[in-house]
Amino acid sequence: MLRPVLLLLAPLLAGCVDAGSYVPGPLQPQAVSGPCQVERFFFLPQRSRPTTMTVANTGQACRFVVINGALNAVVDAALLTQSPSHGQAQPEVINGRTQVAVSYVPAPGYVGPDRFEVTLEPDAYGITVNVAVTPARGG
Repeated sequence: MLRPVLLLLAPLLAGCVDAGSYVPGPLQPQAVSGPCQVERFFFLPQRSRPTTMTVANTGQACRFVVINGALNAVVDAALLTQSPSHGQAQPEVINGRTQVAVSYVPAPGYVGPDRFEVTLEPDAYGITVNVAVTPARGG
């Protein structure tokens, strides 16, 4: 159910396209909160799409939400398919299975790169999150 909704709305959200062109789903993430920024990306079915998260290590979580809840897409599961090495990541299905929230908290005092992967089911929509952990401001 997730794939048809994303693919049907893609031309409306991405502008005019040729009928024969492949158009990725809507631009993600829908929202970001916490001491961070998350680079925008498009979903592709059965593939993992990279994005970059820059997060200040304040002890607070960086959280981003994917999939527009108004699309009424159904997400059966959000799986952490590769854990980060220097923090904790947690994907969760929210809003009646219409959206996914992904949270990441770096290990205390850690500064440097990290990485994790999340897969959404059905259709194996993946997100590879390349993390850049920076020191907290003033720290």
